[in-house]
Parts: sequence; structure tokens; C-alpha cells
Amino acid sequence: MMRGDTGDSVVSSTAGTDIPALDVSDHDDPAVIAEAARDDYSLHVVPRSWRLSSSKMALAWSSVMAAMFWVVVAAGASLVVGTRQALIGLVAAVVVHGGFCYVVSRTAASTGLTVGLFSRALFGYRGAAIATLALALTGTWFAVFEGSVLAVAAQAQFGGPIQLWYAVVTACGISLAIGGVRVWLEKVNAFLLPIFAVGLVATVVWSTVEYGYNSAWLTAEPQTATPMAGPGWLFVFAIYMGVFSNMLYTFDFARMGRVQDTRTNGLHTFGFTFYFFTILVNGAVGIYLVHTLPLQEVSEAGLVQGIVKLMGVAGLIFIVATQTKINTANFYIGSANFQSFFSRAFGLNLARTVWVFVVGVVSFAVMIMNIFSFINTWLAYQGTILASWVGIALVFIVARRRADLNAFEFRPGRVPSLNPGGITAWIVSSGVGIYLIASNSPIASTWALVITFVLSVLLSAVSLLASKDKWFALYRPHDPRDEVTDVWNDRIRCNSCHKSYVAVEMDRDPSRGYQPICASCATGHSFRAAAVAEATT
Repeated sequence: MMRGDTGDSVVSSTAGTDIPALDVSDHDDPAVIAEAARDDYSLHVVPRSWRLSSSKMALAWSSVMAAMFWVVVAAGASLVVGTRQALIGLVAAVVVHGGFCYVVSRTAASTGLTVGLFSRALFGYRGAAIATLALALTGTWFAVFEGSVLAVAAQAQFGGPIQLWYAVVTACGISLAIGGVRVWLEKVNAFLLPIFAVGLVATVVWSTVEYGYNSAWLTAEPQTATPMAGPGWLFVFAIYMGVFSNMLYTFDFARMGRVQDTRTNGLHTFGFTFYFFTILVNGAVGIYLVHTLPLQEVSEAGLVQGIVKLMGVAGLIFIVATQTKINTANFYIGSANFQSFFSRAFGLNLARTVWVFVVGVVSFAVMIMNIFSFINTWLAYQGTILASWVGIALVFIVARRRADLNAFEFRPGRVPSLNPGGITAWIVSSGVGIYLIASNSPIASTWALVITFVLSVLLSAVSLLASKDKWFALYRPHDPRDEVTDVWNDRIRCNSCHKSYVAVEMDRDPSRGYQPICASCATGHSFRAAAVAEATT
């Protein structure tokens, strides 16, 4: 190999075939850095040099904490099962979400992979596209809901047609999400976090001063009759399983955390501490407010209107901070995963900035069409797909935690099209969950996602026991990883895009004389076909 040289020297392969030497460097390519400022390596492995400190990672990820969803869903649940059962369910959700995200965040940081890249190890090259599409749509639909809440708040304070505020909110979301996490979103959320924290406390204090304090909220009994097939706390816990999508969000954010911070980030930034505040504290505030404020309806829009009516401009500022924070995450996740999906499925390689505008246009159109009930139904069914992904991913991570780097093979030329074990576990468990939800029975409301998750774990574990090596990797010669000293520090120049990326993602292209090729360029059809042919001969 050679360093910092683009000549035509060659090295001899083990098969006796002369292949081009690698153009290797030990520093970041300026062109790649400029691209990463927008895209955050959304189609590549995140190098160790592009990682955030634990404090900055916490600020960037705090965007997810601010969604009014966390306040409203606990409030509504308490009316169905009572305050005590609701709080038990919230605690259970904190423990499970915190524990699972601890595992997921550590794996994301150690591999530097996106959800899309990591999913190739679970389901194969083609199968992984489903995960990126599902997550892209999740981010977009959540952007619709949180954006509409902000629009309702603005209309409640200033009046005017709701369509105008939909447009304003969408424009703001696009402008804030164009910058990547490392360059921009961390700074935005650092500014908004104090406003959110002060606003949350102020809402509780203000409502108490205005309407008085009554400790009866702590022992309130169910007020809304809802059929369920289990204890109230399990019903509440199952509601929070519907947002297991947060664990996929975690993966896409945590890949930018430093490896030396994995324990801190796992426990606090993404894990138990985060969910203590996000689920339990936000939830307790919601339960208190629903028993204190005179609300017309228990919904995100209803609670927002109640807060703005109570606090005026101060309430609007609080709502703007909360919804802006969460929508930076929604727009980012939606755009990054649309970019990944269309790159893989159709070979359409566009900058993440373009997909930010796509997310904005789609979310605005959905708000204008007022099809929120349809989106709610979509998310219910899609929740089974994502809950199943989490179960399969956890089994795979635990089973292969002591394996070498190739345990998480993701390179397009070195993974099979489909992993039969992972795909089967995903389809069967998700299918059962979708069937249960479609039945609209009490069992479905309490057990559908629980059964989906447990089934995905069991099927995935069985598939791993019966698996073959070829399910996870295509074995081909001339692996660039074997030709460098340090796969994380050495950068190799791609012969297709002429940019240098860390060696851990690089491959050789048998369709072009074994020239080096990066993970993004390797999604091309000719490379993929040549790689598969080479592996099967």
C-alpha cells in the first residue's frame, strides 16, 4: 500500500492477481468533512474524529425529551387506569427503555453505523431497506404531529388561519434541520433546553397558583372506561412500547458518541437518566396538569391550548421550545433515513439537505389534508415492525458482543441480499402483531406489542442457533481491512468518488480491476452484481 500518493503502484494478492495499491492517509479528507457538516456521514461509517463529547451528545439528544407526547400520553393513560397504575407503568417503561438503549447506544458508538447500515447485518442488503424506510416515515409522521401542535399554539395566541401556521412551522423545521447534529443541532438544543426546563416547572407552578393544589391527583381513579386484557400498568407500558422507534433514533444519534464515553452515554445520555426525566418526570407533569387544568380535551392540541390560555406569551414560548427541539430530531431522522433508503433501493444519491425539504413538504401536505387519524393508524401498525426490529437487534448484539469486527458486516459487497433467519423472525413477529392490532380487541390493546417483541426475540434466538455463516457475510478475497495498520485511523481514497473514508467501510470493486470503493459508491448495481458473482464462484 502507499500513503498520500495516487500513483499506479500495485501489491500482489494472495490469489496471485495484481491489484491496485491503496491510497492511504491518516487524516480526514477536507471534502469529506465539508460533506459531513451537512450529512453527518449518513451513508458512511462515522470516524472517531467526528464524534461528540458526552456533554454535547446529551444536548443534541435532549431534543427527544421535549416532545409534548410524553406529557400527553401519560395524562391520557392516567384517566384510563388511574394515577397509581399509570405511574407503575411509567416506571416499568423507564427501566426497559433505559436498559435497551444502554445496549443499543454502546453498539452504535463502537461501530459508527447508522440504523440502515447496521440492519444489513440483521436482514441482509435488501432486507435492511425496510428498516430505513420505516424509520424515515416515523420521523416524518412525528414531525407532522409535533409541528401541528406548534401551529395550534401559535394560532391560539395570534389567531389567523391554521394553514398559515402550518407553513411557518414547516419552514422553521426545514431551516433548523439542514445542519447536521455535530455542526448545528447540538447548538440549537443547547439554547432551547433551559427554556424547556424552566417552562415545564413554570407550567406546574402557574397552574397550581391559578387553580390551587389538590393531592387527589395522586390517587385519582380511572375516569374513562377502556377494555383491556391485563393490569392497568401493563396497558400503560404497552403504550410506551409503541415508541420503541426511539431506540432506532438512539442508534442514529449514538453513532456520533465517543467510544470512551459509551458507559456515560449509555447510562445517562440515552439510558436510565434520560428516560427518568423523559418518561417519568414529563409523565407526572402531564398527570398533574390533566387533573388541574380545565381542558376541553386530553390531547396534544388540547393541552397546548390550555397552557397557552393559562400562561399567554410565556406559554407559547414554552411550547415553541418543546416542539422545536423535538422536530429537529424528527426532521433529522426522517431526512437521513430517506437518503439511505433511496440510495440503496434506487441508486438515488442526493444530499441529506434535499431530503430535509422532502420531509418538510410531505409533513406540510399531511397537515393540510388533515389525515391525522390515518397517520395514527399507520403508526400503530408500523410500531410492530419497529418493536420487532428492536428484539432482533438486541438478540444479535448480545449473541455477538464478543465477536470480531466482521460480526457486524454491513459493506454492500460483503453481505447477502437477504438473511433468511433475520427476515423470517421479522416478518413472522411483525405479522402477528399487525394481526392482533387489526383485531381491535382488548388483547390487542394490552398485549399486541408485548407478544410481537417476545416473539421476535425467540425467533431470532432460534434462527441464530440454526444459522450458517453465509447468512451474514459473503466471503470474498482482497479485503482492504487486511491491508492497513488501523482500520479506524487509516483513510482510503475511493476510486469512484475520489474521497477518503475510514478503512473499516472500504471494499474493492471486482468490476473495475479491484479499485477501492467506499460504502456509498458500493451501492451501485454493477459493483453489487460483480461482488455477488465473485463470492459464489
